[in-house]
Amino acid sequence: MTDTALLAPFDDRVIRGVAETNSVDEEQLRSALADHQRTMRQNPGVEDLVYEWRKRFDDAVLHRTPETFFMAVRESVWEEYGTYLELDEYLLAAVVAVHQEQVLRETAVESSAIGEHAVALVVSRVPSQ
Repeated sequence: MTDTALLAPFDDRVIRGVAETNSVDEEQLRSALADHQRTMRQNPGVEDLVYEWRKRFDDAVLHRTPETFFMAVRESVWEEYGTYLELDEYLLAAVVAVHQEQVLRETAVESSAIGEHAVALVVSRVPSQ
């Protein structure tokens, strides 16, 4: 799967803006975003992750389309991904910011739907074959 396909749920302007605002190399940010999407698909898989998060967190699924889940998860989920992907704190913060901004730009999601102790996460669904 190409990085372009893995980054499909993210607006280029969001990625570019977050990279600039956080003084993070844009290509490094794109690579980290793609690695994160790839990891969710491969281990244990998108549908399994979403099922697990729905069980663990109240109102975890904010919105879904045939291509994408817009989620609200606890910060600990992001901490685990940061550790697993070996992201430094600045790059992890930028990755999280891209997800947060993308969810906030989704017109079907009310910003108030993201709970006080939740952080946004965008999950690209595996296309049907």
